[in-house]
Amino acid sequence: MRFPFEEEIPGDSRETLASVAKARITTGYVIRKAEGELFDTYIEANVHAPDVFEVFRMLVFALMPDLAAPLIGIKEDDPVLGPYTDRRRAICVFEPHVDLLQNDGFLEFGMIHQSEIAFEEIFVASPKYFKIWTNNAAAAEKILQSAGLPKCGSLEFIDEYPMVSSSVGDNDNAEWTGPFYAIQDEFAKLSELQD
Repeated sequence: MRFPFEEEIPGDSRETLASVAKARITTGYVIRKAEGELFDTYIEANVHAPDVFEVFRMLVFALMPDLAAPLIGIKEDDPVLGPYTDRRRAICVFEPHVDLLQNDGFLEFGMIHQSEIAFEEIFVASPKYFKIWTNNAAAAEKILQSAGLPKCGSLEFIDEYPMVSSSVGDNDNAEWTGPFYAIQDEFAKLSELQD
Protein backbone atom coordinates (compact mmCIF):
# COMPACT_ATOMS: atom_id res chain seq x y z
CA MET A 1 0.00 0.00 0.00
CA ARG A 2 1.40 3.37 -0.95
CA PHE A 3 0.43 6.76 -2.23
CA PRO A 4 0.43 7.08 -6.03
CA PHE A 5 3.23 8.68 -8.01
CA GLU A 6 2.26 11.63 -10.21
CA GLU A 7 2.43 9.57 -13.40
CA GLU A 8 -0.04 7.04 -11.91
CA ILE A 9 -2.77 9.64 -11.45
CA PRO A 10 -5.11 10.09 -14.41
CA GLY A 11 -5.85 13.62 -15.61
CA ASP A 12 -4.84 16.68 -13.60
CA SER A 13 -2.89 15.33 -10.65
CA ARG A 14 -2.43 18.59 -8.69
CA GLU A 15 -5.46 18.17 -6.43
CA THR A 16 -4.66 14.54 -5.68
CA LEU A 17 -1.01 15.31 -4.93
CA ALA A 18 -2.04 18.19 -2.65
CA SER A 19 -4.39 15.86 -0.77
CA VAL A 20 -1.67 13.23 -0.32
CA ALA A 21 0.85 15.86 0.81
CA LYS A 22 -1.46 16.76 3.71
CA ALA A 23 -1.85 13.14 4.89
CA ARG A 24 -0.81 12.51 8.49
CA ILE A 25 -0.88 8.75 8.87
CA THR A 26 0.68 7.64 12.13
CA THR A 27 0.54 4.64 14.40
CA GLY A 28 -2.08 4.68 17.11
CA TYR A 29 -5.68 3.72 17.76
CA VAL A 30 -9.10 5.30 18.09
CA ILE A 31 -11.91 3.85 20.12
CA ARG A 32 -15.68 4.30 19.84
CA LYS A 33 -18.51 2.98 21.98
CA ALA A 34 -21.29 1.08 20.22
CA GLU A 35 -24.90 0.80 21.25
CA GLY A 36 -27.49 -1.82 20.35
CA GLU A 37 -24.88 -4.28 19.04
CA LEU A 38 -23.48 -7.59 20.28
CA PHE A 39 -20.22 -5.71 20.90
CA ASP A 40 -19.87 -2.55 22.96
CA THR A 41 -16.67 -1.10 21.47
CA TYR A 42 -15.18 -0.58 18.01
CA ILE A 43 -11.45 0.15 17.66
CA GLU A 44 -9.37 1.04 14.62
CA ALA A 45 -5.57 0.91 14.83
CA ASN A 46 -2.59 1.70 12.62
CA VAL A 47 0.30 -0.66 13.33
CA HIS A 48 3.74 -0.79 11.68
CA ALA A 49 3.69 -3.58 9.07
CA PRO A 50 6.43 -5.70 10.71
CA ASP A 51 4.36 -5.79 13.92
CA VAL A 52 0.95 -6.59 12.42
CA PHE A 53 0.91 -10.34 12.97
CA GLU A 54 2.32 -10.25 16.50
CA VAL A 55 -0.25 -7.63 17.54
CA PHE A 56 -2.93 -9.76 15.86
CA ARG A 57 -1.78 -12.85 17.77
CA MET A 58 -1.79 -11.01 21.11
CA LEU A 59 -5.28 -9.63 20.45
CA VAL A 60 -6.60 -13.08 19.52
CA PHE A 61 -5.41 -14.61 22.79
CA ALA A 62 -6.62 -11.63 24.82
CA LEU A 63 -10.08 -11.26 23.26
CA MET A 64 -11.19 -14.56 21.76
CA PRO A 65 -12.72 -17.39 23.74
CA ASP A 66 -11.20 -20.84 23.17
CA LEU A 67 -13.26 -21.37 20.00
CA ALA A 68 -12.90 -18.96 17.11
CA ALA A 69 -13.04 -18.96 13.32
CA PRO A 70 -10.28 -17.63 11.05
CA LEU A 71 -11.05 -15.31 8.12
CA ILE A 72 -9.13 -14.74 4.89
CA GLY A 73 -10.01 -12.23 2.21
CA ILE A 74 -8.83 -10.15 -0.66
CA LYS A 75 -9.36 -6.45 -1.17
CA GLU A 76 -12.95 -5.41 -1.94
CA ASP A 77 -14.39 -8.96 -1.60
CA ASP A 78 -16.22 -10.52 1.31
CA PRO A 79 -13.83 -12.59 3.42
CA VAL A 80 -14.02 -16.38 3.54
CA LEU A 81 -14.97 -17.75 6.96
CA GLY A 82 -13.14 -20.81 8.21
CA PRO A 83 -14.65 -23.26 10.68
CA TYR A 84 -14.83 -22.65 14.40
CA THR A 85 -11.91 -24.39 16.03
CA ASP A 86 -9.43 -23.99 18.84
CA ARG A 87 -7.99 -20.49 18.47
CA ARG A 88 -4.43 -21.91 18.54
CA ARG A 89 -5.19 -24.07 15.50
CA ALA A 90 -6.85 -21.11 13.83
CA ILE A 91 -3.73 -18.97 14.32
CA CYS A 92 -1.57 -21.77 12.88
CA VAL A 93 -3.23 -21.56 9.45
CA PHE A 94 -1.81 -18.06 9.04
CA GLU A 95 1.74 -18.63 10.33
CA PRO A 96 3.37 -19.91 7.10
CA HIS A 97 2.18 -16.73 5.36
CA VAL A 98 2.98 -14.02 7.91
CA ASP A 99 5.22 -11.93 5.63
CA LEU A 100 2.62 -11.64 2.88
CA LEU A 101 -0.26 -11.18 5.33
CA GLN A 102 1.59 -8.20 6.82
CA ASN A 103 2.76 -6.66 3.55
CA ASP A 104 0.60 -7.66 0.59
CA GLY A 105 -1.83 -4.88 -0.35
CA PHE A 106 -4.56 -7.29 -1.42
CA LEU A 107 -4.72 -9.76 1.48
CA GLU A 108 -6.98 -9.34 4.50
CA PHE A 109 -7.30 -11.68 7.48
CA GLY A 110 -8.88 -11.99 10.87
CA MET A 111 -10.54 -14.03 13.59
CA ILE A 112 -14.13 -14.04 14.82
CA HIS A 113 -16.22 -15.47 17.61
CA GLN A 114 -19.95 -14.92 17.47
CA SER A 115 -22.69 -16.43 19.59
CA GLU A 116 -26.07 -15.30 20.87
CA ILE A 117 -24.39 -13.61 23.83
CA ALA A 118 -20.91 -12.68 22.62
CA PHE A 119 -19.19 -11.08 19.65
CA GLU A 120 -15.47 -10.56 19.16
CA GLU A 121 -13.77 -9.85 15.84
CA ILE A 122 -10.27 -8.78 14.90
CA PHE A 123 -9.80 -7.96 11.23
CA VAL A 124 -6.72 -6.67 9.41
CA ALA A 125 -8.02 -4.90 6.31
CA SER A 126 -6.04 -4.85 3.05
CA PRO A 127 -4.56 -1.38 3.83
CA LYS A 128 -3.08 -3.13 6.91
CA TYR A 129 -4.96 -1.43 9.68
CA PHE A 130 -6.92 -3.18 12.39
CA LYS A 131 -10.68 -3.18 12.87
CA ILE A 132 -11.66 -4.59 16.26
CA TRP A 133 -15.20 -5.24 17.49
CA THR A 134 -15.11 -6.23 21.15
CA ASN A 135 -16.79 -6.44 24.52
CA ASN A 136 -13.43 -6.25 26.26
CA ALA A 137 -12.05 -2.82 25.40
CA ALA A 138 -9.73 -2.78 28.42
CA ALA A 139 -7.89 -5.92 27.26
CA ALA A 140 -7.67 -4.64 23.67
CA GLU A 141 -6.28 -1.28 24.80
CA LYS A 142 -3.74 -3.00 27.04
CA ILE A 143 -2.42 -5.01 24.07
CA LEU A 144 -2.32 -1.98 21.76
CA GLN A 145 -0.53 0.13 24.36
CA SER A 146 1.97 -2.67 25.06
CA ALA A 147 2.75 -2.58 21.31
CA GLY A 148 3.60 1.12 21.64
CA LEU A 149 0.42 2.46 20.07
CA PRO A 150 -0.99 5.65 21.58
CA LYS A 151 -4.69 6.29 22.04
CA CYS A 152 -5.67 9.13 19.69
CA GLY A 153 -8.64 11.47 19.51
CA SER A 154 -8.61 11.06 15.74
CA LEU A 155 -6.52 9.05 13.33
CA GLU A 156 -6.07 8.97 9.56
CA PHE A 157 -5.89 5.75 7.54
CA ILE A 158 -4.21 5.29 4.18
CA ASP A 159 -7.42 4.28 2.41
CA GLU A 160 -8.85 7.75 3.10
CA TYR A 161 -6.52 8.94 0.32
CA PRO A 162 -5.81 7.85 -3.24
CA MET A 163 -3.52 4.84 -2.96
CA VAL A 164 -1.89 2.11 -4.96
CA SER A 165 -2.22 -1.48 -3.76
CA SER A 166 0.46 -3.91 -4.78
CA SER A 167 0.90 -7.60 -4.36
CA VAL A 168 4.41 -8.21 -3.13
CA GLY A 169 6.28 -10.35 -5.62
CA ASP A 170 8.85 -10.71 -8.35
CA ASN A 171 8.25 -10.48 -12.10
CA ASP A 172 5.00 -8.56 -11.62
CA ASN A 173 3.25 -11.73 -10.43
CA ALA A 174 0.48 -11.38 -7.86
CA GLU A 175 1.61 -13.08 -4.68
CA TRP A 176 -1.71 -12.91 -2.81
CA THR A 177 -3.14 -15.90 -4.66
CA GLY A 178 -0.79 -18.39 -3.00
CA PRO A 179 -1.67 -17.59 0.62
CA PHE A 180 -5.32 -16.86 -0.17
CA TYR A 181 -5.95 -20.35 -1.53
CA ALA A 182 -3.47 -22.18 0.74
CA ILE A 183 -5.19 -20.79 3.85
CA GLN A 184 -8.59 -21.87 2.51
CA ASP A 185 -7.16 -25.37 2.01
CA GLU A 186 -6.14 -25.29 5.67
CA PHE A 187 -9.69 -24.27 6.59
CA ALA A 188 -10.88 -27.55 5.01
CA LYS A 189 -8.38 -29.48 7.16
CA LEU A 190 -9.65 -27.68 10.28
CA SER A 191 -13.18 -28.81 9.36
CA GLU A 192 -11.99 -32.40 9.06
CA LEU A 193 -10.46 -32.20 12.56
CA GLN A 194 -13.86 -31.17 13.92
CA ASP A 195 -15.69 -34.16 12.37
